[in-house]
Amino acid sequence: MSTRTTSIIRSRGLKLARWVPVAAVLAETAVGAYWDLARISYVRDSFDHLGYPMYFATILGVAKTAALAAILTPGHPQTKEWAYAGLVFVYGGAATSHLAAGDGPDKWAMPLFFAAATFAARAWLPQGNSTTATLGGSRRRYA
Repeated sequence: MSTRTTSIIRSRGLKLARWVPVAAVLAETAVGAYWDLARISYVRDSFDHLGYPMYFATILGVAKTAALAAILTPGHPQTKEWAYAGLVFVYGGAATSHLAAGDGPDKWAMPLFFAAATFAARAWLPQGNSTTATLGGSRRRYA
């Protein structure tokens, strides 16, 4: 295989690898939003165990839906950053809640994984979608 072919394969592989945490976070957020809004028995049992009121599930479901809309809508890079930050708080808060309740890794490891995947998904976005790239390119200096 030539060096150019190897380089192309590696480049495509890296692009594909960047989508793994994005896809995981988007899928988990979509499913979680539905579960929260539908208040399935798993959510009710978890909220009861953690001591949260059920209306908090509605708040989380709406917030997750808004985050999905922000991330999937083209443009608006600063809104995307806020959405990713909100998801880090959602998943980090879930992990922390389970730790505080004395639950084992079977309860807090997945939310912690999704918090880390959210960081990776945001970090690996193309530079053209970052707020600093957008703002830096649009600054005008006036005399």
